[in-house]
Amino acid sequence: MSLKPQPPRPMPAEMAELGAKLLPADSPYRLVGDQLYEQYHEADYADMYPAEGQPALSPVDLALVTAFQSMEDLSDRQAAEAVRLRLDWKYALHQPVDYAGFNFSVLSEFRARVIQHGAEARVFEAVLGQLQALGLLKRRGRQRTDSAAVLTKVRQLNRLELVVETLRLAVRALLTADPTWTRVTVPPTWEERYGTRCVAERLNDQERAALQAAVGPDGQWLLDRLAEPTTPPALAALPEVQTLRTVWAQQYEVREREVVFRDPGPYDGSTRIQSPHDPEARYSEKRGQGWVGDKLQVTETDDEDLPHLITDIALTSSVESDQAALGAIQARQAARDVAPGQRVADQGYVSGQTLADSAQMGEDLIGPVPADHSPQARLPEGLTQDQFTVDLAQGTALCPAGQTAGGAPAARRELAVSLCGGHVCGLSAARAVLYGAWGPHPHPGAASRPAAGGPGAPTDAGVPGLLSAASGWDRGLPVGAAAGPRPAGQPLHWPGQKQLARLVCGGRGQPAAGGALVGGGAPPGAAAGVGPGGIGTKTARDTGVEPSQDACWLA
Repeated sequence: MSLKPQPPRPMPAEMAELGAKLLPADSPYRLVGDQLYEQYHEADYADMYPAEGQPALSPVDLALVTAFQSMEDLSDRQAAEAVRLRLDWKYALHQPVDYAGFNFSVLSEFRARVIQHGAEARVFEAVLGQLQALGLLKRRGRQRTDSAAVLTKVRQLNRLELVVETLRLAVRALLTADPTWTRVTVPPTWEERYGTRCVAERLNDQERAALQAAVGPDGQWLLDRLAEPTTPPALAALPEVQTLRTVWAQQYEVREREVVFRDPGPYDGSTRIQSPHDPEARYSEKRGQGWVGDKLQVTETDDEDLPHLITDIALTSSVESDQAALGAIQARQAARDVAPGQRVADQGYVSGQTLADSAQMGEDLIGPVPADHSPQARLPEGLTQDQFTVDLAQGTALCPAGQTAGGAPAARRELAVSLCGGHVCGLSAARAVLYGAWGPHPHPGAASRPAAGGPGAPTDAGVPGLLSAASGWDRGLPVGAAAGPRPAGQPLHWPGQKQLARLVCGGRGQPAAGGALVGGGAPPGAAAGVGPGGIGTKTARDTGVEPSQDACWLA
C-alpha cells in the first residue's frame, strides 16, 4: 500500500445541508466535521507507507473511525457498517451521502501499521492541541492521575496447561514458517499429543501424569533441534519459540539428566510468563485484588466549569508501581505542554522522591502520604520524621525539643552537635531504640557510655549527641551492661539516628573515604529526595563507616 497525500476534503453541499438539519448542535461528530476534520493532514502519516504500491485509504479517515469505534465500543465489522450507513459518521468524515465505505479488515491492518511505526499518539496529541486552541484545556490547571487494572483476555492456566500450550503454539508457528523442516523434524506422535488445546480438567490422573512426564523432555528436545547449526536461523527467532525458551527456563531444570519441574520458590512477578497467548501479561495485586494483564495509567483534567479531558494515557506493566510510572507521565505531559499545576493522586504515587521531583517541575503533587512503618513509628513514644519541622527553603530542620540543624554547609558537617547541643536530651534517651541479639531495648542514655577519650571509649567519641550516644548499644547489649568500644567497621543500628541523619542532611555533601558522608551527603547507591516529613536520603546498604566530627554517617 502506498500513500499519495491529499488535502482535506471539503464538506459536500448535500451533507452540509442534512447535517445542519438533523444533527444536534452538541453532537461530537458535528464538532469533528465542522471544526476538527480539516486540521488533520494525510502528509502527517506519509512515513507509515511506502512510496510505491496500491493506493491506500486515507489514514485520517481510518484514524478518526478508530476513535469513533472506541467511543461507541464497536467491533471492526460494526464500525465499517457505521461508516456505510450512519449520517453522523459521514458528516464527520466529509463523505458524500452515498459513500459505500470499506472492508472491515482495513481497520486491523491500519492499527498494526500504527503500532509498527510507533504512531499511536499522533491523533491524540493533535486533538490536545485543538482542545487547547478552543479554550477547553486550562494551562497549568488541576488534573487527576490514577491507574486501572487491564485484564488480559486469555484463559487462566495451571502449570501443566501453561507448558503444553506454550509447546503447542511453538509447533504451530514452526509449521507455518517452515512446513518442510517441521514435518521432517517433529515426531508424528506430537500431532495427537499437542494438536489440540490442553484442558487439564478433561484428563484423568493417568493421562495427566503421562502428559506431565512427556512435555518437559519434548520441549527441551525441540529447543535442542532449533539450536543445531543446520536449522534455519529464522525459526529460532520466532516469537513463539522465544516464549518457549523463556517458559522452559522458568519452569524446568535438569536434575540427574532428566528435565523436571522446578521446585516452588520465590515468585518473580516481573518476568514470570502467565500465558503464551499474551507473554507480556503479568500477575499483580492492588488493594487485595489480583489480576493477570496490564495497568492503564490515565490522567484527566479536573477544572471547574470545563469538561474532563484525558491529557495522558498509557499502558504499563501490571507490576510497575505507580510511583515508577509517574515520572514518564510527567515527561509526556511536559512534551505536549499539558502539564498540570496541581496533580491529585492516590497514595501509590506519593513518596519523598515523587514529591521532590514534582516540585522541581513546578507541580504540586497532592495525595495521602504513605504510612510510616519504621520501628520508631511502632513505639508509643517513637521519634518519627513528622515530628520535625523542615524548612526546605532554608535547608533546616527543627527537632521536637526545639533544636535546629542545617544552614551553611560548614554547620551541616557537625549536624549532631548543632542538633543535639552536645548532649543527650531526655527526649532522645526515652525514645531511642536499639536492635540486636536481645531485640529492642530502651536507650539507657549516656550514663553507661565511657567518657570521650577515656579507656574503652568508642571511635565516634568526637560526635556528641544522638549519634555518639548509641555507640555502645548498636550491638544489642542488655540494659545496664557495660558498653565497650565498638569493633572497627561495625555500623550503628539505631533507627532514630538513621531517620534523623537522613532528615537533616538533605542528600547534599561529598562522599568521603570509605563511603562516609561529608557535609550530609549520600554514599554511592543513595537516592535523595524530600520525604513526607522533610528532606530524606535512602541508601542501598549499611556502609559500616565510623562517624567523626566532620563525617555524617548514614545507613
